[in-house]
Amino acid sequence: MPTGPLLYATIGLLAGLASGCFGIGGGALIVPALTLLCGVPYHVAVGTSLALIIPISLAGSFTSWRLHTVEWKIVLACALTGILGAILGSLLIQKIPELIARRAFALFLLYAAWRLWTK
Repeated sequence: MPTGPLLYATIGLLAGLASGCFGIGGGALIVPALTLLCGVPYHVAVGTSLALIIPISLAGSFTSWRLHTVEWKIVLACALTGILGAILGSLLIQKIPELIARRAFALFLLYAAWRLWTK
């Protein structure tokens, strides 16, 4: 499996595009790309994805703010509980075997895709 700066840069570009176009932090793209294309262990891909989401989300958030498409009341309410959820989720995922975590993530993505497709 080829890995290296060009592949990582391509993953970053696609994650940024997905973030800007669809409002996802890129995790739905970054985690599968790192595990399937780069051979990164699932738990490492999750942690790496979370770290990558920070600069990607900041850039997208700033652009959206400039375009007046941010609802700050929602941001405040979700951010406070989202921080707690991220801490708890990061601790929880370490206790779940990789195969089960990967399959649960795949099921989540399939369900989300199905809901988006049929809505």
